[in-house]
Amino acid sequence: MRKTIKYLTLSFPYSNAGFSQCFGGESSECVCQGLKDIFSHIGGVPLRIVVDNGTGIGRRIQDKVSYSELFLRFKCHYGFSVSFCNVNAGHEKGNVENKIGYTRRNFFVPMPEVESVDGFNEELFRRAEEDHEREHYKKSLFISELFEEERKALGSLPVRPFNVERFERVSADGYGKFCVDGKHWYSSAPEYGNSQLIVGIKARELVVYRPDGNELCTHARVYGEERIDSSDC
Repeated sequence: MRKTIKYLTLSFPYSNAGFSQCFGGESSECVCQGLKDIFSHIGGVPLRIVVDNGTGIGRRIQDKVSYSELFLRFKCHYGFSVSFCNVNAGHEKGNVENKIGYTRRNFFVPMPEVESVDGFNEELFRRAEEDHEREHYKKSLFISELFEEERKALGSLPVRPFNVERFERVSADGYGKFCVDGKHWYSSAPEYGNSQLIVGIKARELVVYRPDGNELCTHARVYGEERIDSSDC
């Protein structure tokens, strides 16, 4: 079955190292989970991140920037600053766009056959490390050597990792089914028909909680424009 996936790329301009992770969409949960996984892989946190595409983290209207609540909490937890690309600073936008294009050509062409997105994300980390064992296009050193220098400037990981989960109160119909993202329907249980539920929305899954706070069931999160009804718990 052919599916469309999105990928997030974090590029390091000094070394030209880059890491990518795939998700079903471009939501705040996907962006935060992708960054969290990359931070964990490289063992640290960049002190500043310049964002090219703000989808999922917030939006900029002229000089005013507003972030999603989840991304704001994530940013504070990991202690980095963030800014959107300056349209007049070609080096900022150019580095990211070049890395995205390079990743697409080298990691996604021809179209990969993926059994598990999580497994493919692990492969992307491995392939990125292999790719860094090549000479930088200007500096006559391997990208991996330059990235080791860059790694020394990273901030420390927090003692406790951030839980990338957005909570939302939803109304179940008479069958215990509820809607998320305006078009995707999930089930809880018949006894929760016509009641209010709390759901935890993550990048890859959606958790339904009982009124006492205990987990009722979990669904794989659905993305896309078409309405989809999940299978029963």
